[in-house]
Amino acid sequence: MNLINNQNYTDEQLSSISSIFNNFGDYMVLYGSDGEILHINSNLLITLDYSKDEISNKNINDLLCSWSEENTLNTFEYLNYTDRQIFRGAFRRKNGNKVPIKAKNTCIFYKGVKAILSISHDISVDLDIERTEREKFRILRENLGGVILAIANAVEVRDSYTAGHQQRVSNLARKIANQMDLSQQTIEGIRIAASIHDIGKIAIPSDILNKSHSLLEVEFELIKHHTNIGFQILSTIDFPWPVAAIILQHHECINGSGYPLGLEGTMMLLESKVVGVADVVEAMSTHRPYRPALGIEYAIEEINKFSGIRFDSDVVDACTELYRNGDIDFDHYSITKQNKGKRFF
Repeated sequence: MNLINNQNYTDEQLSSISSIFNNFGDYMVLYGSDGEILHINSNLLITLDYSKDEISNKNINDLLCSWSEENTLNTFEYLNYTDRQIFRGAFRRKNGNKVPIKAKNTCIFYKGVKAILSISHDISVDLDIERTEREKFRILRENLGGVILAIANAVEVRDSYTAGHQQRVSNLARKIANQMDLSQQTIEGIRIAASIHDIGKIAIPSDILNKSHSLLEVEFELIKHHTNIGFQILSTIDFPWPVAAIILQHHECINGSGYPLGLEGTMMLLESKVVGVADVVEAMSTHRPYRPALGIEYAIEEINKFSGIRFDSDVVDACTELYRNGDIDFDHYSITKQNKGKRFF
């Protein structure tokens, strides 16, 4: 129910509104541009342990932690352009203890003068839940770290030429995601998925993985199946990120020319687009059984050549910016003009 509007409120009307918020267990305080407390509901008085007489001598600056006259003026200014302000803060009880709150401020007229009506509720329980969830996430990350490392090592033991490949892809993918200013949660999912993106190769015969000349078509089709195998292995693990889906899609292209599903850009996860570009850049920059390293310069040229065609242009731009800033630090070999058959599996 919308109780607040531009009408001129009286003491009687505010008391009626106040009683409603009392029933819901919420806090309500009305204050003027000078911070003077004009009205306060009984819930907030009880919580702060003040009497009505004591509160009459208080200013909103006395009740809100880290609040000043400037904050009050800024709130009035902000509400000149919008009808609501939401913020997190804390009330200060008489004994000095803090009560964390989430508040909604709106501007009303009280006895003909503008005032801020602030409705809030205690978020102590919410903060406890957040702290608990952060601790669970920390423990999960620590436990996953060992599992991820073991999986990555299991793959690379069978494929000596790509030893360190997954870690290098993971490092680059993380940097690209940071450059794109993605959320920390998304960046962590990208880092984890990239560090085991080739787990499906554990089911591919090592003599095919390490073959030093062109693959037969049937062999290449077998290698391409490593994305499906990786998905099958990891889809049963309850990661807090879409790791299995990222791994399934990391060889897809935004124009639908990739594998295994031929997805187009709008159907792909952004995380997969990031891992895919990092994988191609690392693969071209380092030595492979079937060719010498092509070099980072060549790799950057290649992804830019296909930017917006095979690769997401935002991801390519972020990777290119890293290169220009000297933030891609692969140990790569000299560039060769020969044997540039490109196989990025």
